[in-house]
Amino acid sequence: MNFSISGNLFKGIGIASIGALILSPDTLFMRWSEMDVWSMLTWRGMEMGIVLILFSSFFKIYRNGFKNILSPVGLYIIITQIISSFFFTYGIAETSVSLILFCLATSPIFASLFSIFILNEKTTKATWITAFFALIGVGVSVIHGNDVINAPQGNVLVGAICGISASASLGLSLVLLRLKPNIPAMTITGISALGNGVIAFLFVAPNLLFEGDIISISFSGLVILPISFACLTFATRYTQASNIGLLMLLETALGPFWVWLGTNETPNFLMILGGVIIILSLAWYILVDQIKISFSKK
Repeated sequence: MNFSISGNLFKGIGIASIGALILSPDTLFMRWSEMDVWSMLTWRGMEMGIVLILFSSFFKIYRNGFKNILSPVGLYIIITQIISSFFFTYGIAETSVSLILFCLATSPIFASLFSIFILNEKTTKATWITAFFALIGVGVSVIHGNDVINAPQGNVLVGAICGISASASLGLSLVLLRLKPNIPAMTITGISALGNGVIAFLFVAPNLLFEGDIISISFSGLVILPISFACLTFATRYTQASNIGLLMLLETALGPFWVWLGTNETPNFLMILGGVIIILSLAWYILVDQIKISFSKK
């Protein structure tokens, strides 16, 4: 049995790990900003969008693929990413970070389900088993979502709907990117973010735009989001999406920890248990998918 690892695979996992680790404190800076939904969307969207678009313009591979963004699928990807960002931000403002990140972690399951209709892929038994246990985990977290210390006093059910909606739209955007791999992921993510910021700017109250900690939200929009998404995008050139999906669970696990450390937002034991069920079921699913890919190459 050969346990060797290629240089490209090691590089891809390393880059993806850096991206996931950098992304993990994003929700903490959102909390520190103390901004309303539209203000956060405006700052994060515009700043992230401008940085990613400028950064991707330096690479020929992204410049050459720009025309593909103007296709119908490119437009659908932009719409799904805007929807995902809106529901994610609204959910963070409405309820606890833990609940939203636990819900968002289910995006690989939605991606698998959407791939049935869009990519004509068959659903495996592992997908349904994982979806079942992930749904149990989400249910446990939602039922006990009101018992989080120092969390926003919004509606937990609304927050859960936002988290699931963000997860589903994110999963759909990933499937659409797989459908048209010639669409430059980094560039279209930047365009989506910029569009999100512009739309939010039309709804934000002028007196609230500069209310809150602009440094915290700008650190997220100018540093955390662009660097993490650039790393995760580059990693797809060296390793499989299943590896990146597994590493993205780092954000699900570490995000609530950073928020607890920085704001003392503390989920109860049963809510954490629900999150653990989600993480373990998804980790199992991605590893099973990885094993399946490995055997299919032999």
